[in-house]
Amino acid sequence: MKKVISIVLVIMTLVGLMIPVFANADSTKWVNCANGKKLNVRETAGGKVMYRLPCGTQVTIQSSTSAPKGWAFIKAPGHAKGGYVMTKFLVSSKPGKYQITERDDSFVTVTPYKVSAKAINKKSDRSVGLRVSPNKSSRAIRRLTAGDTLQVIARGKTWSKVVDMTTGNTGFVANAYMVKQ
Repeated sequence: MKKVISIVLVIMTLVGLMIPVFANADSTKWVNCANGKKLNVRETAGGKVMYRLPCGTQVTIQSSTSAPKGWAFIKAPGHAKGGYVMTKFLVSSKPGKYQITERDDSFVTVTPYKVSAKAINKKSDRSVGLRVSPNKSSRAIRRLTAGDTLQVIARGKTWSKVVDMTTGNTGFVANAYMVKQ
C-alpha cells in the first residue's frame, strides 16, 4: 500500500511540475487586420513602430515575455527582433481572402448607387450572402440570388455596405460578387 501511495505522489508531483511548462507554451497565430492594412509591430506596447506585417502572416506568441492586457510579444519570420502587437489583430487560423475583416473606419460613404448580385458560378443562380459584418464567416442575413438589386451606401477595399432593395435590410457583400447596374 505504501508503494502505491508513493507512486501516486511521485506522479502527482511530476504533473504539478509540468503545468507551468504547458501554461507557458508558445502559440502560433495569424495576422488579421483590415484588408490592405499592415499590423504594426512595436518596441513596447504602444511604443515606437519597428516594422509592419501584412495580413495572413504567421507569427509565434512568445508567452515567456510578459505583455500588458490586449497585447502580445511575437516573433515573425524574416525578422530577427520580436515585438509587441495588439491581440485583437491575431487569429487562430489563417484567414482567407474574404475572411479578413474590414474595420468600420475603412469604409468610405458614397453617393448611393445600384448594383446587382452576381452568381457564384455559371451553373447556378445562387449568389453570395448578405452578411451582418464584413467577414465571410459572419452570420448571413439572407442568401442573395443572382440579379438581386442592392444599393451601395459605403465602400471598402474588399466589402461594401449595402441596402437589400428586396427586404430593406442593411448588410455587407463582398465587392467581387456585385456588378454595377
